[in-house]
Amino acid sequence: MFEWIKKIKKEIKVLNNILDKDKKDSVIQSMPSVANLNKAKKLIDNQNFDSAQEILLKSLETNKDALTYKYLGKIREFKKDYKKAIEYYNESAKLAPLDKEIMIRLGMCYLYSAEFEKSIESFESAQKTNPANTDLYTGWGMALMRQKKYALAKEKFYFATKLNKYNYSALLFSAIMEMRLKEYNLAQEKLEFLIKTAPNEASFLEYANLLLFKENYDKALAYAKKAIELNKKLLPAYSICARIYMIKKDFSNFEKCYTDAIENGLECFDIHFEWGLGLINFFKFDKAKDHFEKAKIFPTQFENPDIGIALINAYNNDFSLFETVNKKDKNNSYIQEIEGLNALKNNEFEKAIYYFKSALETDKFRHYNYLNIARTYIKLNNYDKTKEYYEEFYQKNPDYIPGIIEYSKWLIDNQNFNDAQRKLRKAQKKDENNPDILNLLFLTQYTLVKENISEYNLKEAIATANKAEQLGNFNYTPQKTELECELKKIKGNKIE
Repeated sequence: MFEWIKKIKKEIKVLNNILDKDKKDSVIQSMPSVANLNKAKKLIDNQNFDSAQEILLKSLETNKDALTYKYLGKIREFKKDYKKAIEYYNESAKLAPLDKEIMIRLGMCYLYSAEFEKSIESFESAQKTNPANTDLYTGWGMALMRQKKYALAKEKFYFATKLNKYNYSALLFSAIMEMRLKEYNLAQEKLEFLIKTAPNEASFLEYANLLLFKENYDKALAYAKKAIELNKKLLPAYSICARIYMIKKDFSNFEKCYTDAIENGLECFDIHFEWGLGLINFFKFDKAKDHFEKAKIFPTQFENPDIGIALINAYNNDFSLFETVNKKDKNNSYIQEIEGLNALKNNEFEKAIYYFKSALETDKFRHYNYLNIARTYIKLNNYDKTKEYYEEFYQKNPDYIPGIIEYSKWLIDNQNFNDAQRKLRKAQKKDENNPDILNLLFLTQYTLVKENISEYNLKEAIATANKAEQLGNFNYTPQKTELECELKKIKGNKIE
């Protein structure tokens, strides 16, 4: 669920104390068995797991006892072979049902195997024999967290911290649960305590997440970068940085986040999929599609790996791929957006507007939906609403030239030449040699100069036309000729 859990596991006492607790274990056995166990324990302490396992397996041939199974389980758990570890731990539990640790270890292995119900059952059993163990409640809370039972998980993490106030992992998880429960002030208190008392990449990452939600982008960026400094393999931190740069419209730094992640060995489905989604927000659809295609090379558990391509195809009036994606997630902004495009294609205009607005409510940075809504209101002949949503898009994306051109064309079609001219002048400063801008700008100048003929206005309009002609793309030669004639008349009158 969280990329950094691998690091957290090393900090949780139940994991990094797997071996230390065994020094207290004792059992009445034959002397050869005790000797084998002691020898195996020393090998485990030195992380010579293969030799220890060989001794323990040989010991099982003559004496099937609880500790032997328990140590074998720990070896397999250390090697992340959780299925085999569970087998050994279960055998140990049958022989020593009152062991205070074994059910906790079973609970953790079931957790790592994504068998959350069995994990919770194990922790419930462990509570009967070891109710004051802080690690028991930490693991229990993690299992509930993976089931998205955030309130119950928070309760377990609370118990863990009550039993051990230095269980910073449980405190961090508790803050994360509060974020999921929208208890942001409580989460902030805990995270600010952690970044001062026990600073690490996990606390920096979650604090950055909280700051991102609170729209404190500069501070969020700073803490995400701190997390990366501590752990260059922390993919979610790169994702936070990329999202912030996307919000800030900083394309070069947005791309750099993902290129840096790949350079640090993190190339995967998530990298290319998120990269593609971000590129859509920069309106770079072709490039986004390339990354969605690259993402499909990598394995993923995501239900809708084709959703990005389906969205881009929908803008080309191709909805065939959308039929194959899972539409159950009504809170997916991309599904909502495609539903809107499909409704627009079918002339279901009110339905289209509903879906486009839903997509914006789900993700307020999906600005292209302002354009979609404006286009839909054009179909409904609603001038005021069309202008409202075009203007909303323009205010949020003043540097997107195709959007300015589209808006200006609509303003010209509706005889709003002054507003169109103002927007086209600003666009020309950003893209001086764009023939579309120059042609439209000339058209507004031509129309307005006829209402207020002056030498300055005529010269300005003719200069715009000349620049478009130099680019080899000018559409209003008769109108330019007309203005040149007017200019000659003015000059002639001055000579007389």
